[in-house]
Amino acid sequence: MLLAGAASARAQSEAVAFTRIEAAQSTWQDDGPPVTGWVPVSLPDIWSTRWPGFDGVVWYRLSWQGADPRQPVALLLDYLNMAGAVYLNGSLLMRDTSLVEPLTRAWNTPRYQLLPASLLREGVNTLLVRVSGLSAYQPGLGPVSIAAPEHLRPAYDRAYWLRHDLQLISLAVTVALGCLFFSLWVMRRQEAAYGWFSLMSLAWWCVALNQVATTTWPFASTDAWERANTVALLVYSVAYMLSMARFCERRLPRVEGGLWLLAAVGAAVMIWAPTESLTMVRNVLTLWAACVFFATCIVFLGFAWRHGRTDHRILSVCIAIFLVAAVHDLLSFLGILTDNAYYAALTSQVQMIAMALVLAWRFVANLRRIERFNDELHGKVSEAKAELVVNLGRQREYEVANARLNERLNLAHDLHDGLGGTLVSGIATLERSPHDIPPDEVLSMLRALRDDLRIIVDTTASQQFGEPALAGQIVPLRHRLSRLLESHDIACHWQLDGLEHCHLPTSRILDVMRTLQEALTNVMKHSKASRADVAVRVGARGLELLVSDNGVGFDPAAAGRHAGAGMRSMRARTERLGGTFSVRSTGEGTVLAVHIPLDASGAGLPLDLQPGGAKDRVSDLGIAAGGPDPAHLAVQAEASVQGRG
Repeated sequence: MLLAGAASARAQSEAVAFTRIEAAQSTWQDDGPPVTGWVPVSLPDIWSTRWPGFDGVVWYRLSWQGADPRQPVALLLDYLNMAGAVYLNGSLLMRDTSLVEPLTRAWNTPRYQLLPASLLREGVNTLLVRVSGLSAYQPGLGPVSIAAPEHLRPAYDRAYWLRHDLQLISLAVTVALGCLFFSLWVMRRQEAAYGWFSLMSLAWWCVALNQVATTTWPFASTDAWERANTVALLVYSVAYMLSMARFCERRLPRVEGGLWLLAAVGAAVMIWAPTESLTMVRNVLTLWAACVFFATCIVFLGFAWRHGRTDHRILSVCIAIFLVAAVHDLLSFLGILTDNAYYAALTSQVQMIAMALVLAWRFVANLRRIERFNDELHGKVSEAKAELVVNLGRQREYEVANARLNERLNLAHDLHDGLGGTLVSGIATLERSPHDIPPDEVLSMLRALRDDLRIIVDTTASQQFGEPALAGQIVPLRHRLSRLLESHDIACHWQLDGLEHCHLPTSRILDVMRTLQEALTNVMKHSKASRADVAVRVGARGLELLVSDNGVGFDPAAAGRHAGAGMRSMRARTERLGGTFSVRSTGEGTVLAVHIPLDASGAGLPLDLQPGGAKDRVSDLGIAAGGPDPAHLAVQAEASVQGRG
C-alpha cells in the first residue's frame, strides 16, 4: 500500500496532501471495493488516460498513520468527477444522490468533512473514495488533504466560494443583463447590438450553468446534458461575434451567414451523433467555437486600438482578461492542464458588465440626444405657433378689411347700377321733355328711386347685426312689389319657405333682391299679365327663385341674342352668386328660374370671404353675436303667409 505522506502525528497538526494512492476498476452494481486489481496512481487522476473508454466506477484507496483519535481531523476533497461516496475505515462518511445514470453532477464541488473520532484509529486509517463517471467527461479524483480543521476549513471556504457561490453570482448577473437588453431590444428593434448581446448572454448562461448544476434535469442523461451544453456553446460563439460586430457598428453578411450555417450543422451533428463518437464530436465543436471566439476577440482588440475610441479600449482590456481565462479553460478541457478550475464563467462577467455599461451609456446618450432634440423641437414648435398666431391675426385683419372693401365695392356697384341707373334714366327723361311728362310718371320715377334706396338702406342697416337673414329682407320687398303690381292690375301671389335660417352677406342679398325686383319689373312692363306667382324657398339644393306669369310671353332665343339691360343684369347677378339662370316662355306665360347653391351653414358658396364667418364680422363691428336678429324681428312684424301680397 502506498501512502500519501509520512504516517505520523504530523497529519493531525499540519495539512497532508496525498499524491500517490491506489485505484481499482469496478462495476455500477458493486457496493464495495474490489479485492484485486489495485494499481498505483497520482493525484489528480483522470482514469480515461489509463483506461480509455471505461464508463463505470473506480475505487480510490489511501491510508495514513493516526496518533491520537481524540484530536479533531478533517478531510478535504478538491473534487471528484462525476459523483461519488467516501468511506472511512469501512463506514460511510458522505454520498452523492445518484451514483448511476443520470449521475449527480458534483464534478465541480469541493468536499469537506470532519472525521468522527469514533471512526479514527491510533494505527492505520484507511479512506475509500468511490467515483462514478463516464470516459467522455474526464472522470477521476482530485487532490485529497487530511489535517486539522483550522488548516483545511479556510481552503474549503475559498474553493467553495470560487466554484459555487461566485458562479451563482455570475449566472445571476448574466441572466439579468440578458433579460434587460432583450427588453431594450424589443422596444428598439433597430438597435441590433442589444438583441445580439441578450442572445449571447442567455446562451452563455446555459453554458455556465454546467459549473453549478448538480443534476441533469431537464435531460434524462449526462450525454443529453452535454449535447445541449455544446449546442449552447455554438450559439454563444456566433452570437458573441455578431454582438461585437454590432458593437463596432459593422455588418459582415457573408461571414455571419456562414457562421450560422456551420453552427446549425454542428448542432445537428451533436444532437444526432452516436454515443461512441460523442467525445470526438464534442471536442471538435468545442474547438470550432473556441476558434470563433478567439478570432473575434483578436480582431476586436486590433480594431479597438486602431480606432482609438475610449469605450472600445476599455472593453478591449476586459476582453483580454476574458481571453486569458478562456485559454486556460480550453487547456483544462483538453487535459493539457490537470487542474479542475474553470475561470471563463467568472471573468466573462467583467466583459459582459463592461459591454452592458457601454451599451447602457450609449442608450442614455441617445435618450439625452432625443430629449435635447425634443426640447429644440418644442421650442421651434412654440415659435412657429406664436408666429402662426401672429400671421393668422394679420390674415384675419386682412380678410376683414378685404370683406369690408368688397362690401363697399358691391354696394357702390349696386348704387351705380340700381339707384344710379334709375336716377340717370329719370333725369334723361326730364331733359328730353321737361314740360310734357305727366305728374304720375314723375311720381312713378320718384317711387322707383325710393324703392331702390329702401332696398339698399334695409340691407345695409341689417348688416350691423351680422349676416342678415334673407327673410327679413324679402318681406319688405314683397310688400312694396305687391302694391306696385296691384297698381298695374296684376295679382301677385308669394310663397316663402325656409328663409329664416338663410344668412347671406349684404352684397349677396342685394343681388338676390335686385334679381327678384328686375324679374317682377319685367312682368309689369312687358308681360301684360293679370297674375304673377313668386316662390322663394331654401331646400336641399339651395336657394331657388321662381317668378311666373300668365302674360303673352316672348321668344327666349331672340331675347338671348338681343337681351335687354334687365335680362343681362339678372344673368350677371346670378353668375356672380354662382348660380344658374333660366327662362322658359310660351304664349301662355313666362317662367323665370334662378338656383343658387348654399353651403352647410346657409351661406352662399361664391362668397368673397369664407374663413372669417359671421361671428368674426359681428365681433369686428363691436356687436355681440347673440344680439337681435333683424330677420326674426321682421318676420314677427309681418307674418309669413302664402297668398296675395
